[in-house]
Amino acid sequence: METLHLVLNAVTVIFIAATMFAAGLGATMSALRGVFTNVPLLLPALIANMMLIPLLGWGIGALFSLPAASSIALILVASSPGGPFGAKLAMVQSGDAVGGAAMQVLLASVGSITFAPTAGGLLTAADIGTNVSPDVRALVRTVALLQLLPCAIGLLTRRYAEPTARSWHPPPQQSPTSPF
Repeated sequence: METLHLVLNAVTVIFIAATMFAAGLGATMSALRGVFTNVPLLLPALIANMMLIPLLGWGIGALFSLPAASSIALILVASSPGGPFGAKLAMVQSGDAVGGAAMQVLLASVGSITFAPTAGGLLTAADIGTNVSPDVRALVRTVALLQLLPCAIGLLTRRYAEPTARSWHPPPQQSPTSPF
């Protein structure tokens, strides 16, 4: 069981880093700037991910009278914005991969700082998990190493070695639209 746990962790780390590297290869600084300055996109995303979803997690736990361990888990997950799969889902669905990656990096960066007070406040308000104390430094370090650094390396590769970046990450092919 220990071996399986190590293998799954390794696969997850590789998946997250590779996805963010690929997102960086497919992005430009001007495209990222466009996403980060799009207030009508950013404001609702930040409000939903930083406030509404954590409150929804707490509310679901209370509504269904979940046991303490389940409620704690639900609050912790709901208080963790910027899940590592947003950029990959955007890529798979032929959506805005640059926008997905930018939002993922932003939410993960902000969320690594806001996670502890958000989760702690909700756990205290729910009167559960008073002994839960997340390691904020470890969260920030994980986000930096698995998301920010690979994305930055991809961006730098795209900027300074564009032919290599294009050969590793060709532009998406436009497929004919289907009514289904």
